[in-house]
Amino acid sequence: MPRSPLALPLAALLLSCGDKAPPAAAGATDLPAYAQAVLSDMDLKANPCEDFYQYACGGWLARTPLPADKPSWTRSFSEITDSNEKFLKELLERAAKDPSAGDADWARMGHMYGACLNEDARSQAGLKALEDTFADISRVQDMAGVAKVTGQLHKLGVDVFFGAFVEGDFINPGLQILHLGQSGLSLPDRDYYVDVQDEKGKALLADFEAHVAKMLQMAGRGGAAEAKAVVAFEAQLAALHRPVEQLRDPTQNYNKVDRSGVTEKVGAFGWDAWLTALDGGHIQDISLDHVETFQKVVGLLSSTDPATLRAYMVYAVLRDKADALPPAYGAESFAFYGQKVTGTAQQPPLWKRCARATGGALGEVVGRFYVEARFAGASKQTAQTLIADVQDAFEAGLPGLTWMDEETRKAAIGKKDKLVNKIGFPDKWRDYSALQLGPGDHLANSLASTRFEHAEVIARASKPTDRSLWLMPPHMVNAYYHPLLNEMAFPAGILQPPFFDATYPSAMNYGSIGMVMGHELTHGFDDQGSMFDGDGQMRAWWAEGARKRFDDRTACVADFYGQFEIPGGEKVNGQLTNGENIADIGGLRVAYRAWKARTAADGGEPATVPGLTADQLFFVSFAQGWCNKSSDEYLTMQVRSDPHSPARYRVLGTAAQLPEFHAAFQCQDGAQMKPAKACDVW
Repeated sequence: MPRSPLALPLAALLLSCGDKAPPAAAGATDLPAYAQAVLSDMDLKANPCEDFYQYACGGWLARTPLPADKPSWTRSFSEITDSNEKFLKELLERAAKDPSAGDADWARMGHMYGACLNEDARSQAGLKALEDTFADISRVQDMAGVAKVTGQLHKLGVDVFFGAFVEGDFINPGLQILHLGQSGLSLPDRDYYVDVQDEKGKALLADFEAHVAKMLQMAGRGGAAEAKAVVAFEAQLAALHRPVEQLRDPTQNYNKVDRSGVTEKVGAFGWDAWLTALDGGHIQDISLDHVETFQKVVGLLSSTDPATLRAYMVYAVLRDKADALPPAYGAESFAFYGQKVTGTAQQPPLWKRCARATGGALGEVVGRFYVEARFAGASKQTAQTLIADVQDAFEAGLPGLTWMDEETRKAAIGKKDKLVNKIGFPDKWRDYSALQLGPGDHLANSLASTRFEHAEVIARASKPTDRSLWLMPPHMVNAYYHPLLNEMAFPAGILQPPFFDATYPSAMNYGSIGMVMGHELTHGFDDQGSMFDGDGQMRAWWAEGARKRFDDRTACVADFYGQFEIPGGEKVNGQLTNGENIADIGGLRVAYRAWKARTAADGGEPATVPGLTADQLFFVSFAQGWCNKSSDEYLTMQVRSDPHSPARYRVLGTAAQLPEFHAAFQCQDGAQMKPAKACDVW
């Protein structure tokens, strides 16, 4: 069952630039390694007031090719992930070689990874582990059958027709309920299906149909005619979906009904049969993300030929389980989704795919071994100091917000004071004793893992919220803010160089991981997070008038980023990316303020990289976290479906808003990086 998406994500700047660029940096090889890395990744010939992204990242961009097995590569996230994966490779190979050399979790790792690597065994096993699933699909003749099998497929993690996840009640976040949302498409977003006019988009749809036909043929369950029907059905389903930017308003995505009220609200589907198949017979409270959309989806299902629905469900199983099937299925899936959709030249090596599968199935098992080896004792304490400084700086900046009244300011401080921070890894590791994995059949192991995960998640529904749970494994290179829990989490995986190192100068740590911390904190007060109070309840906790003034400022951010263009001319969706852009701007501002307070308390910080002042190093460290290479196909997918702006514009759009940046590089009025109108939210 998918996790909640909550857990979870430019105006043409004015021309001209400041007269004075910073002095050229020395290239001495006797500098500390971090200083050498900073300098080698810069382009000192570029003017930071004209193109700060090129200035901070030009050296890295010039010498860094896009890896053949990646659609996108970022100096921070990707390089840390690559390092982590190499560690996991060695760890998992030892477990696979001798599963009996450790505890039961060690054996689980060894069985999962070893079975995945054994492609001969996977080929011999074929699709046997899915035979019962395909048999159930083949018997579907009416809506009752569709409902039952949909529940079975959701239980296996197969995304069909709509999505379901267990999450807190928006009004009573201490209670977990079942949420239903639009889903079920094979392509990244509705825009890949709806009103496609360009030849490239039409060609991709044709390639998609050919891919569906080939997958069905390989499984002996259809061909060209069925594929044509599947693509036509998905196009109809996509047309019913709301655009992604409309999904960002939580007040419009919460429509709570009791179990019997679902049929009354959206029509007969067989909801009881679906819940029973989902092992959700105990569930009473359900929230629909949009009643009208579900009404239309139920209408589409009832009017569609069952043969088409059967073909769609069969393909969905093959699509979502392709990497666990015999190798030919994974290769065909990559040929379409990897090469055609995201522009990835080459399939990742088998060991990486298997390491990711193992990490996904056994997140806190892998994470436990990762933490023991790669999360130094001083790291957690240093990270805690950084977060405390960022939170203090956030509060210190509130009196300077002219749009905020005193009543709302006090409420914001109250929410900040209730914020919970999770750093590194859970206090208590998850129990996997109910998960049985064997050394031979990778598909069977994969399905067992999915069922295990589903059983734990569905059991949470209709129960009190467990605030001790982590929504990311410790080895993941990511972080999150959760509005219903009012918590931030920073797994050990992201607390690594170049984002973070306890031995780095504070300008680097605050500019990189400090900005990430400020970013997550600001999510609690962005255009979505600000709708939830300090206890995670969705309610209007702002004073009258403050929301209107806030909305005016967030509209400035949406307009500013909405004028950025990617290659091909498609523009960033400023409405879709607004929350992330607000968080980027607020995160950098609060991180800078936190750093200044810390260095003042410590007696100041000297410049530690030749040619850069400490302030300049702070901003360069921020920017270098987002140095990125991406395929054109990936950028297209990103601007259509991702709430994050492309990396280049995360740097340019964010730094351009801060007077502290302009002062650090002496950017003059009219400079590309000093727009006439800056957006000031947090």
